[in-house]
Amino acid sequence: MPLRVLHVLCDLAGGGAERLVLDLCRRAPQQVDCTVAGVHPGGPLLPEFTAAGIPVLCADRRRGRPGGRALSALTAWSRRADVVHTHGWAGDAWGLPAALIARRPVRISTEHNTRADTPSRGRSGALLRHLAHRIIAVSDAAADTLAIHERRRVAVIPNGIDLDRFAPAPLPAPEIHRRDVPLRVLAMGRLTHQKGLDVLIRAAVKTPGVTVDVIGEGEDHAALQSLISRADAPVTLSGWQRDVRPHLARCHVVAMPSRWEGFGLAAVEALAAGRPVIASRVDMLPELIGAAGLVVPADDVPALSRALALLRDDRELLEELARCAPAQATRFDIRHTVAETVRLYKDEIARRRMSALSGAPDSSP
Repeated sequence: MPLRVLHVLCDLAGGGAERLVLDLCRRAPQQVDCTVAGVHPGGPLLPEFTAAGIPVLCADRRRGRPGGRALSALTAWSRRADVVHTHGWAGDAWGLPAALIARRPVRISTEHNTRADTPSRGRSGALLRHLAHRIIAVSDAAADTLAIHERRRVAVIPNGIDLDRFAPAPLPAPEIHRRDVPLRVLAMGRLTHQKGLDVLIRAAVKTPGVTVDVIGEGEDHAALQSLISRADAPVTLSGWQRDVRPHLARCHVVAMPSRWEGFGLAAVEALAAGRPVIASRVDMLPELIGAAGLVVPADDVPALSRALALLRDDRELLEELARCAPAQATRFDIRHTVAETVRLYKDEIARRRMSALSGAPDSSP
C-alpha cells in the first residue's frame, strides 16, 4: 500500500515553502503518493505542479465568503490521507483543524521561518501547532524560535534544492575583468519587509558601478518601485520568474539582505549555479554561505555598499568566492530532505500504531 500524503499550503505562490513542497513531491519515492491542497486558489507555481503530474486540489477559500465549505473539503481530503503535512500560517490554520476532525491521519507541520508576519499570527500559530503530532523546522534557527513545550515534537530537517537543475556556470566572460563593466547583482524573493530589498536599493544608490535586478512579487512592489524612482536607483524589478536560472547565468553575485530568514533557498540556488552571495548576518544565512560569499549586518546600508564595492573592484576575489560556491551547495541536496521527511512520516505512523495496539495513553495531541 502506498503512503498517501496531503500537503496543505496557503496557495501555490513562488516562495520558498511552495518550491520546497514542489520538490518534495517531485522527488518522493515511488511508494509515496503526494497530493497538494491550496487553501486559496491559484498561484504562479500551479503549472509546475501540473507539469510534474502532482494532483492539486483547491479549497477555494476567498475573502468575504464563509469558510465552512473550505474546511469541509479539506476534512474530506484528509480522510483519504495517511499523513497531512501543513505549511505556513494558512496551511496550519485550515489543514490542522481539518486533519483533527478527520481523526485518521498523522499531522505534521513545517515551520519555514524564524518570525511570523504579524504578532497575532505568531500567537495563533503557536496554538495551531499544538494540533500537530510532529513539527519540522527547516533549520536550527527556525527550531530555536519555537516554544519550549513544542521542542519535544521538533525534528530539524534542513531544506534542500534539486541540485541537478542548477549546474554551475562560469561567471560572465570575458568582461568580468573589465573595470568599466558594472557588477551585476541579482536578488530573488518575495517583495516584503522581511527580505530587506529597500536596504539593497539604498546600497546600490551609494555604490557606482553596480546594477541590480530583482525577481519576485509581493505586497511591497509599489513602495519599492517608488523608492527606486525617487532615488534614481540602478535597480530593475523584473517580477516573478518561473525559471531563475537564466537570471543567475547573467549575474555576478546574488544579494540576500534579509532582516530574518528561516532558511534561504535562494542562497542555495545561487551557490549551486556558481554564484557567490552577499547576505545579512542573520539566522542560518552565514552557515548556508560559508566561504562562498560575504556577510554583513542586517539593515546596514553602508556595510552592504562596502561589500558590493569590494566585489566590484576585486574581481579575483569574486572569482575565488564563485569557485567555492558549488561545493557549499552540495550540503543541501533535496534528496536528503526527502529521505528524512519520509522517514519521519513512517516513524510517526509506526509510533502511533504501536501506541494504539498497546493501549498506552498517547501524550501527543
